[in-house]
Amino acid sequence: MSKDTLFRQTLVDLFANNPIDYVIETGTWLGTGSTQTLATAFPANRPPKAYYTIEGNLTFHTIARFNLRKWSFVKPLWGDTVAKDKALAFIRQDEVLKNHEKYPDVFIDTLDNPVQFYTNEVEGKLGKNLIISAVDWFGNSFLNRPQDLLHQLVLRHRDDRPLVLLDSAGGIGWLEYQTVRDTLGNRPYWLILDDIHHLKHFRSLADVQTRPDFRVIAHSLQHGWLVAEHLVQ
Repeated sequence: MSKDTLFRQTLVDLFANNPIDYVIETGTWLGTGSTQTLATAFPANRPPKAYYTIEGNLTFHTIARFNLRKWSFVKPLWGDTVAKDKALAFIRQDEVLKNHEKYPDVFIDTLDNPVQFYTNEVEGKLGKNLIISAVDWFGNSFLNRPQDLLHQLVLRHRDDRPLVLLDSAGGIGWLEYQTVRDTLGNRPYWLILDDIHHLKHFRSLADVQTRPDFRVIAHSLQHGWLVAEHLVQ
């Protein structure tokens, strides 16, 4: 997504023609991907008031804070985008994961017990090394890990016409999208989806494309992204 020239030009045009004061992003990773792409696409004389970006891995969050320090409006947050018990229940009940053979055109990270794979992802058990494990132990032992940050931020800025970018954890993209859609209701906002060919957001893509209250600005199936505007009906 971040390396696609059409995506960047779409952002430049969007920010040049619309006053966007608040951005809410899920999935910071190291801060060198979509976060920097959006941050550098804003006009230099009209940056947003706040760009919140949420990362669940404390090691990645710490690195991202360093990588994003030159943009004072970017506010990296550590914690869970949705409450962990809700995320785990969603994954365990997801019909697509339980019957993934019915969705051959949807990319799923593994077909070998995908419910367990995405459960492990939400629980922070994937891709660990000694450093990440040590930082996780410190965070879990001495820090109060925030939960449900996506809903809290969207609720706080629901009347500010925010831009919401969902670069979600693999198993909960549809849950995050529903959280945004249902919380903002009939209010105007901007939406960016990443990995629209993936389990993350293939349902989110279908919902946006079939609802009369969304206008698709641009998208790329090849690079897996969509930018849309939610309209007041």
